[in-house]
Amino acid sequence: MDLNIISRNMHITERQGKILTFLIKSYVKTAKPVSSSLLEKTHSLNVSSPTIRNELQALTKAKFIIQLHTSGGRVPTDKAYRYYVNSLLEKDEDLKLKPEYKSKIKQEFEGMSPDAREINKVVARVLSNLSENLVITGISQDEDFFKKGLVSLFENPEFKEFGEAFQLTRFFEEFEGMFQFIEREFFNTLGTPRGVPVQIMIGKESPFRQIQHETVMCAKYGLPGNCVGSLTLVGPTRMDYEKNMALIKFVTEELNKLINK
Repeated sequence: MDLNIISRNMHITERQGKILTFLIKSYVKTAKPVSSSLLEKTHSLNVSSPTIRNELQALTKAKFIIQLHTSGGRVPTDKAYRYYVNSLLEKDEDLKLKPEYKSKIKQEFEGMSPDAREINKVVARVLSNLSENLVITGISQDEDFFKKGLVSLFENPEFKEFGEAFQLTRFFEEFEGMFQFIEREFFNTLGTPRGVPVQIMIGKESPFRQIQHETVMCAKYGLPGNCVGSLTLVGPTRMDYEKNMALIKFVTEELNKLINK
């Protein structure tokens, strides 16, 4: 998978980018299609109603957003989320984590056992609790995984349909058999993105048909005994990317500090 190929045809104007970013954040928060009237009421955009409608038409034509019903609002596509994620990766210094999240993570890590397996248990639990997504941690070249957060993930409206929940559960149960492929494709083939130590595949970018309506984030970190830990976070494509990327960045940085003491 080549992120340079994925990122092609992402060129939109600064104004379109602002409209698209607002639309994505609104949809992430509410899970409801975003109406043009809501965008028109948004003073931060400082754009006239006719201009917003024209820009929405342009974004729809470019396949960044879709309109589920003729009279309904718009929702972002995988392409829109990829644009948004790329913009976050380019400005990783803007990834700010709430102080209460930082305090919670540091509190959980304080006095943590130096055992690699125990560390992975804590990482899975803390990340799944704070992100409200599924988190799987493991040790490279080892098939010992810890999985947390499947129940809370099913509380999202995307998983109310039995088919979606069933496919994700299959991925959860079959993860061990897929891990070598994930590790090869994400950690070795793609390399490390600038700034943020996380690899992200969105929706149909995934080679796994069980999770082509979800987003997967993968990262590595140091563990005692010269071991390398891995974490995989899975959530709906309508996830809080900024929060989850900041969480993973902070967790991996804190773990690496602990190991290098």
